[in-house]
Amino acid sequence: MEERPAASEQAQAPYDIFLCTRELPDQLTGETAALRQLCSALAGDGYRVFFPSALSRELTDEQRAEAIVEALRSARVMVAAGIGTEGLTDPVSRKLWSAFRQEGDRPFFLCWREQGDAPFPEELTGLEALDMSELTFLAKLKEQLSAALPVREVPEPVPEEPAEEEPAEELPPETPAGPVPAKKPFPWKWLLLAAAVLVLILLLKKR
Repeated sequence: MEERPAASEQAQAPYDIFLCTRELPDQLTGETAALRQLCSALAGDGYRVFFPSALSRELTDEQRAEAIVEALRSARVMVAAGIGTEGLTDPVSRKLWSAFRQEGDRPFFLCWREQGDAPFPEELTGLEALDMSELTFLAKLKEQLSAALPVREVPEPVPEEPAEEEPAEELPPETPAGPVPAKKPFPWKWLLLAAAVLVLILLLKKR
């Protein structure tokens, strides 16, 4: 059995790309290999990629749901990838698609590869999908991503000069505190989404 990368080995939020796939089995199959290679290829180009199937199995279901929703909030682009009909009809994935597409005008890319005689899901025929079986698939996806999402440039660290010690200054007398800033509204929508994702994860485990 191939070990999954620990959660700490993934890029940290905020993310550039949320790679959305159905929950992959632990054993290495053609599907898991293809999707993990896709994740590695995108990360290799400098993108910060969140891949739910790479989350550590040591996390609780609640921690997994929280990590997924946090990545969903911060990702600038979603790449939804699936192999065969099941790859695009997974209820958890479809819930995440819907939430991502409703929250602002963020780019969404659908990628699919035929498996056996399974047809492309009829309800998705209105969406343009990149064919993962084509030799030029990865180049096409990267071209579209580079147009929608320029790679972040990491500035080189500037060496700090040693600070000169200054004589201690007397603190001014305390002044009355100003008005208390208004609290930000509690993110109920994302909390409800985390609860919905958690329920779907638990239901899938009972199958």
